[in-house]
Amino acid sequence: MPTNVTPEYRKAEEAFRAAKTVEEKIARLEDMIALLPKHKGTDHLFADLKRRMARLKEQQEASGRKTGRGGGPDFTREGAAQVVLIGAPNSGKSSILKALTHAVPEIAEYPFTTQHLLPGMIEYQDIQIQLVDSPPVTAEFMPVHLLGLVRGADAALLVADLACDALLEDLEAVLQAFALRHVRFVRELEESGPREKQDPDAGDPVRARVLANKADAPGAPERLELLRGLLGARLDIAAVSCREGTGLKEIPEMLFRWLRIVRVYTKAPGQKPDLERPYTVFAGETVGGICARIHKDFAEKLRFARLWRGGAGPLTVSRDEPLQDRDILELHL
Repeated sequence: MPTNVTPEYRKAEEAFRAAKTVEEKIARLEDMIALLPKHKGTDHLFADLKRRMARLKEQQEASGRKTGRGGGPDFTREGAAQVVLIGAPNSGKSSILKALTHAVPEIAEYPFTTQHLLPGMIEYQDIQIQLVDSPPVTAEFMPVHLLGLVRGADAALLVADLACDALLEDLEAVLQAFALRHVRFVRELEESGPREKQDPDAGDPVRARVLANKADAPGAPERLELLRGLLGARLDIAAVSCREGTGLKEIPEMLFRWLRIVRVYTKAPGQKPDLERPYTVFAGETVGGICARIHKDFAEKLRFARLWRGGAGPLTVSRDEPLQDRDILELHL
């Protein structure tokens, strides 16, 4: 092994050696690949890690096991968007999931109560948003498969514990654990310029906000100010309390507007629109884009669409028309 690998890489290697299942080994090997310094001296090691990864994935496929086994996601992505709760031990992620969804996570005062990824659905008007609770992150531990889930999610909510004197250190450890694996949290994806997106060392940007939990705890206002001093310039921060319900009822609408979710309703010619089950896209999507979601025939053969918007219409539009929230579409082949 090269002598100039980082201490974090050595920890990931130790975790790989201690892994028992194929899935755990794959997750830990992904960490090693992400943490390995990239230079000529590590070229051979990098190639060896990739060969090991290929063999492990062959074993996984041969055994017929899914990646979700052993703590990984064994659920499907649902709803208008997917948001992941991330935080240090005992920060209150599971309490937030329970307060906002119908999920029933295990909640206790001791650390590492949450061992697996657990989804729940937040209801907002006529749509749902998937909220996923995750095992805690520390400087020494990154849960199996959490990295891939966060990279693929629409956003992350970083949970900080306002009842804990070490909240800044705990949150910094979480941020550093992801930064070492080339994931950085940003207020908006637009903050990542073209140059950063092309630079692999800049890391993958993930849209995030901070939920400062346990706002009812003694000393919480003072800790909240410290938290704003650390992260307020980088990320938006909202104070909440699961015990008192403070700030929780605003979260569904906040997620809807922050993620810029757009609801689109459809109608058949000569019939009333279906206003109960909208299609959901993100701002910037076009008529042509939603046609591809509905059926390939609409994507390939659409001649024109009629659109009702804000009580006005119908308007005849092309497949390039950008969609707005609560648009009603009638598609013609």
